[in-house]
Amino acid sequence: MTAMTVNERLGGYSVLKHKIRNNFDLAFLAENGVPKAAIQHLADSAGLDIKELISLLPVTPRNLLRYEDTDLLSNVVSDHLISLADLISVGTRVLGREYFLEWLHSNILALGSEKPIQFLRTHAGIELVKTELGRIEHGIFA
Repeated sequence: MTAMTVNERLGGYSVLKHKIRNNFDLAFLAENGVPKAAIQHLADSAGLDIKELISLLPVTPRNLLRYEDTDLLSNVVSDHLISLADLISVGTRVLGREYFLEWLHSNILALGSEKPIQFLRTHAGIELVKTELGRIEHGIFA
């Protein structure tokens, strides 16, 4: 996980209100909560539809409506959001933004002919997709 790229994806200091220099800072942020505004910032920076991004989080859209942009999300939602930001950073580095978005919504043989986006609701699924991106990055195709 690259703390600086995750920091940028989530809006940096202006949104997070914390300086993120390393993974310890990210762990602190996950434990103490990420502001709700980081969800919109991640969607915008990744080119994802906000509703699609929210559907990947362990929280209902209705529950999120009760939050103000500055309200802190639970540690579970914050941790998942940070993991998604990391995955998106890896994906855009490996494939480029446009192709990564297309890839997320394509049936991938190495993932059982499933769409990578379908795996992003759990940490295990995020790691599975990140592993596949690592294989692509190193020229290992299944």
